[in-house]
Amino acid sequence: MKTHLLARAVIQDAGHVLVAQARGFSHTFLPGGHIEPDEGMRAALTRELSEELGLRVEVSRFLGVVEFWWTDRQGQEHYELNHLFSATSPRLRHDLPVASQEAHLSFEWVPLEQLDTRRLEPFPLRNLIREGAAHAWFASAVQ
Repeated sequence: MKTHLLARAVIQDAGHVLVAQARGFSHTFLPGGHIEPDEGMRAALTRELSEELGLRVEVSRFLGVVEFWWTDRQGQEHYELNHLFSATSPRLRHDLPVASQEAHLSFEWVPLEQLDTRRLEPFPLRNLIREGAAHAWFASAVQ
């Protein structure tokens, strides 16, 4: 089983959340990505957002962790820990398109009530984002 340690951003504006989609896949996910060796989570998220969006994004409050297990198209099993942070940028607004800096990704603003139809993964994030939380989240999609 391959293990992934990830830092992801919950970027919201006016009842919408910014999601990413990899070309050729039907599900969406939050912006961010893998933490490199000798890199902290906030630094990794700041780097990933700069690479993906071409913007300086302010990473703020830690929101929690969501673990997830999945099998890829080749049958390889994956386990991931998504560390979630709130993030903002004055240049990220739901009424403006978001240009991807990486050819394999696209970004879109999704109304909170459409997170299910846009297949946001890991799926526990759908309710956590819609409901918000005053304390750190933990959710699991692992049996």
